[in-house]
Amino acid sequence: MKSIRILLSLTLSVLFGLTSCDESSEAGEFDNWQARNIQYIDSIAAVARANTYGDWKIFLVQGLDTAKVWGNEYYVYCQVIEEGTGTEHPLFTDNVVVNYRGRLMPTYPTYPEGLQFDSSYKGDLNPSFNVPATLPLSGTVDGFYTAVQNMVDGDTWKVYIPYQLGYGASDVSGIPGYSTLIFDINLVSFHR
Repeated sequence: MKSIRILLSLTLSVLFGLTSCDESSEAGEFDNWQARNIQYIDSIAAVARANTYGDWKIFLVQGLDTAKVWGNEYYVYCQVIEEGTGTEHPLFTDNVVVNYRGRLMPTYPTYPEGLQFDSSYKGDLNPSFNVPATLPLSGTVDGFYTAVQNMVDGDTWKVYIPYQLGYGASDVSGIPGYSTLIFDINLVSFHR
């Protein structure tokens, strides 16, 4: 009797294992990536637009006329985590000193906080001991420089960038095309 139960259990395990290994039924991490990213940025935009007097800021990328922009794809959505004490904003031609972390949108169950693709620090952000990166602002993607140009020294923001203002439709350095970019940015300083 015990051997029959073991055999039955083993048979069911093998059958279950064969059916669960069917590649056509498993969802890939980046399946329907473009549609999922559009839906994600639309949901972020809805939250930001509902809270513009709270802790959210919305910026149109430079050079576009608001009368000609209909969707969410040309705006950068910024959640203010901490307000700085600076009074001036960096210019496009400035070099910025920043602590930053870049991620993709969350995917479950593998990357619930989003796959990290770049960072100037490890662990949790602590500006008192993290060594910031110095970047030419003009060398960053449209959404990044749009956000940073609206920050002041000491600001810490979570910035959501639609793929159109990030790396676009092409794969770049391991970042799949159509990726919404999420940056945690702490502006330490800037210089001209």
